[in-house]
Amino acid sequence: MRKREMERLKRKLLRKREEILSNLEELGKETSEEGETLIEYYDRAAFQFNREYKIALGEKEAEILKDIEDALRKMEEGTYGVCEECGKPISVKRLTAVPWARYCVECAERLEAEKEAEASEDYY
Repeated sequence: MRKREMERLKRKLLRKREEILSNLEELGKETSEEGETLIEYYDRAAFQFNREYKIALGEKEAEILKDIEDALRKMEEGTYGVCEECGKPISVKRLTAVPWARYCVECAERLEAEKEAEASEDYY
């Protein structure tokens, strides 16, 4: 991967990290502030649903934030862009779309299929 591409991806990762940190900070404020106002306007079920939805969003954002931090660390170590599963390079096209990607497309699809198969086995 060329140095210019790496710098572009690093800037993208840093922007996304700032966006997520800002979102998480805002979610934290909203949850504590809305506790009083939503109870006044909605019943407890609506409030609970809204709260759980925001918590789930925050958890997903925190997961992406961890992946971004790992990607930035890998850039420093010189291991960025290498699939954690098969060890092959992750395509620049994939990294441009998802700069914090841990896996190449093939491994990501296989791992997702395995995860879905496990989930359906657990369901039945």
